[in-house]
Amino acid sequence: MLYRLHLIGLLLAALVSILAAWWVRRQTRDRVGTMMVVLLLSHGTMALLAVVQLLGSTASWQIFWYRLWYLFGLVLPIVWFLLAVYYVGREHWLTKPVWAVVLASPIVPVALWITDPYHGLFVAEFVFESDPFDRVVLEETEIGLAVIGVLFLYWFFAFGLFLRQFLFPRRTQRWQAGAVLGGFIAIFVTTALTDAPFVPAPGFPYSLYGGGIFGALVALALFRTQLFSVSPLAHETIFESIEDAILIVDADRSIADFNGVAGDLFPDLEDRIGDTLDEAYPGLVADDDTCCDGGGASAIIEQLDRTLDTPFAGAVRVSTPEKSRTLRINVSEITSGGEPRGYALIMRDVTELEQYTIDLEHKTDQLERFASVLSHDLRNPVSIASGYVELTRETGDLEHLEDVTIALERMDETIEDLLTLSREGDAIDETDAVTLRSLVADAWTTSDTQTLTLENEIEPEYRIRTDPSRLRTLLENLFRNAADHGAETVRVERLGVETRTGTGAGTETGTETETANQTGFIVSDDGPGIPEAERERVLEYGYSSADGTGIGLAIVSSVVTAHGWSLSVGESDQGGAQFTVSNVERVLSHDVASVPNDD
Repeated sequence: MLYRLHLIGLLLAALVSILAAWWVRRQTRDRVGTMMVVLLLSHGTMALLAVVQLLGSTASWQIFWYRLWYLFGLVLPIVWFLLAVYYVGREHWLTKPVWAVVLASPIVPVALWITDPYHGLFVAEFVFESDPFDRVVLEETEIGLAVIGVLFLYWFFAFGLFLRQFLFPRRTQRWQAGAVLGGFIAIFVTTALTDAPFVPAPGFPYSLYGGGIFGALVALALFRTQLFSVSPLAHETIFESIEDAILIVDADRSIADFNGVAGDLFPDLEDRIGDTLDEAYPGLVADDDTCCDGGGASAIIEQLDRTLDTPFAGAVRVSTPEKSRTLRINVSEITSGGEPRGYALIMRDVTELEQYTIDLEHKTDQLERFASVLSHDLRNPVSIASGYVELTRETGDLEHLEDVTIALERMDETIEDLLTLSREGDAIDETDAVTLRSLVADAWTTSDTQTLTLENEIEPEYRIRTDPSRLRTLLENLFRNAADHGAETVRVERLGVETRTGTGAGTETGTETETANQTGFIVSDDGPGIPEAERERVLEYGYSSADGTGIGLAIVSSVVTAHGWSLSVGESDQGGAQFTVSNVERVLSHDVASVPNDD
């Protein structure tokens, strides 16, 4: 009864191996899958041949079938070797000389085995035993043992490759390599049990049970981790050499693998293996138009563009608390045997390119403004000056030259403002810590303020980070704007400080109300003010309600934008214009020791 159970176990092992081979063939037709199919079918065939052998009761019967199933065992080490090489992505090792050695390795043993009855170089003898069951025992010659030893080198080499893949895997490949490695070990262990004295039937080919265990583990890996998903096709060398973020998904858009750059972009990718993009990152799917969580609360994905020929987004913006990055996505379909296996999403960071495009558009806009000035704002004073020069020639009245001078001054003012606007709009790379009160005083002395009076209410210790030259230009233009519009007093005060004015002992001043987004300053005047309907337009290029160039407040807006600050226009307490600059970086008191005093 025990012997029959052993034979039934061999039949089950053969069935498991054959079914696993069928399942693998349905999943893939690439080289890795082909080697696995050959290996599993060989295991199943050997188990079936062993059953046929052990059912016979004569020595000749058993020797015939033993020779047949042993023949498969001589080829299996080479199949194992090729499977391991293909699986870990090292097929470049298979050069022509290596192929010659690999192909010769099974040919010589097989030839010796088949022709052994004529020369006896491989087998010393077959011994027929009937205890504990009818079987033949092979005794190899020294040549036979040497041949088997060489073939075992292929086994051990393949084992080393799978062990390395298990110890140093690429994400999900730990489970995949672990399944294959576990089956490998099962074969070694069951082989060792064949002649162990404690087994129920010493001498029984328990090693063939190991083949069945291997097939079961492969089937489990297919179900659990998609052993032959697209992941093994994305070779480690590609992942390491490409600086772009790479995300690998299978044909169902389930996440299979990713490189380190993608892991930095999406911090929870490790936990998303096996999930579909539709569940994990819908912003990367073309048929979704919403923002989504891109790695916990630390990253948000916003879809910017879609592709027409793939089911994925064409461009996205990934925003974190630290910065925002724009990614252009190129999709490459991965096929095997003519069938789609998945997609490689190669995400290139084009943030700098996008900024370059914005800067280029800004420069183009500036050129258009220059063209407008040359065709209109400068043409008018040139025409006026030319007319008065001609009139002076005709009449000889030199008083007309005063009008020429006025026109030329107008041209000079326009040109100076235009050059300032082109310069102040550039991005700011470096800033310094400066005392705002001192900078206000410097800007006042270099401004054409006519009879305007300055009230500088900035505290002497109040410091901010800025480009001093550009901030001075901003203040000069605000001062000149107040003077041009008939103001008598201009006031500069710190944003976020409530100042109550009055006379008598009950007057309170300097109540601190500053918050993180209220750091900055206010420039206000007592002039006629700006109508509410025009407060947004006054910052536009070319807008002017007085006899000005229409560029001064555009310069102010450009300087604010270049710093990354915010600017709002309102009404002052005196009914004049009020310009509020906020989101300015302040230098706190504990940082002052390292900052030179500007006073």
